[in-house]
Amino acid sequence: MWMYQLPDMLSDEQYERWKQLLEQRSGISFLGHKSILQAGLRQRMRELGLTDYEAYFQQVSQVPQGLFEWKQLVDRLAVKETQFYRDPQSFAATQTYLEILIDEQGEETTKTLDVWSVGCSTGEEAYSLAMLINNVLAAKARDIFWGVTAIDISATAISQAIAGRFSERKLSQLPEVMKAHYFQRQDDGYYQIAADIRERMCFVQGNILDLSAARPVKMDVIYCQNVLIYFSRERMESVLNCLVERLKPGGLLMLGAGEASGWRHPLVTRIKNDSVQGYVRIQQDLDANNTALVSN
Repeated sequence: MWMYQLPDMLSDEQYERWKQLLEQRSGISFLGHKSILQAGLRQRMRELGLTDYEAYFQQVSQVPQGLFEWKQLVDRLAVKETQFYRDPQSFAATQTYLEILIDEQGEETTKTLDVWSVGCSTGEEAYSLAMLINNVLAAKARDIFWGVTAIDISATAISQAIAGRFSERKLSQLPEVMKAHYFQRQDDGYYQIAADIRERMCFVQGNILDLSAARPVKMDVIYCQNVLIYFSRERMESVLNCLVERLKPGGLLMLGAGEASGWRHPLVTRIKNDSVQGYVRIQQDLDANNTALVSN
């Protein structure tokens, strides 16, 4: 019986080559994470029956021949661990922002509410934002057209997000009232998210390093958490600058607490909440409500 032989440990030279390729193409930095990179490579190489790092490197480096396999490898390496309402304080701050924004609009019905989940993984964050918006609009008795766009580098994660099916474990942190309102239990024990929420979603497979070449659609909220921590400082700042350009005047950029420490941009000011890291895009005529939200 044939037994698969695991590849040897990555040499320092091999580690540097793989690290540079992954950062160049995906933005993900494995600096100081050799063991994580090696584990991901070994997982995929075992699936292919390969034992030679160099041969596999040459395979995924080829363009366009190696692009399909490159996507398969990224799926193994991309971090997908997430959950609904993962950071309650950030969602609470986002809710406060949305409530103020909706109150500012009064009875005007020509505006839309556009939200973007960057690095959405399997969809829990994006669907959490959708449920939050729906709750706020219902409480305000407002009928505003809204939608959530979500992007992730992993095609597999995007496929799972589009399906909108989650195990009971994934919903364990949700209050029962929200679980009952927004999900329907299926015969196989999984939970399907409500159709009226799914139809508001647009999931896209893509690389946030390509944002500068994308059409600059303006957003009311851009939610980007637990993504930039895997980027080098230079790439992180480049991505953040692109995100700011895609905010509507007065729009909110919500990052993970501690991410992008020390980052500054002349078009945004940090909100008055030390427990979260959120920024509002400056506009010329800030009214009293918006002024109360941002820091001095």
